[in-house]
Amino acid sequence: MHLNASGFTVRVAADATEAIKTILEDLPDLILSDVNMPYLDGLELLQALKGDELTAKVPVVLLTGRNDDETYIRATQLGAAGYVTKPVKLDELLGALKRALPAALKP
Repeated sequence: MHLNASGFTVRVAADATEAIKTILEDLPDLILSDVNMPYLDGLELLQALKGDELTAKVPVVLLTGRNDDETYIRATQLGAAGYVTKPVKLDELLGALKRALPAALKP
């Protein structure tokens, strides 16, 4: 709701498997993913996206309740365009999303 109100068009997926299907059907300008998900976690999703030529350049911002250096470092190594920890502050999330988007696409 807050992202829509801030000018973003949002599509939701229940898990990484559904997310990959949705992403491949209509390539988004940006992906916001939780790290903790069933089947594939957000880091595995990020790795899969960055390893595919079609999705490799789509910026991915990770959202997580993990506030540890190991997860942050791994996300950075895998190519995350942003990393936001929970509890989420809307201004921090919006800032991370806007920094991750190419200038021409910023809401």
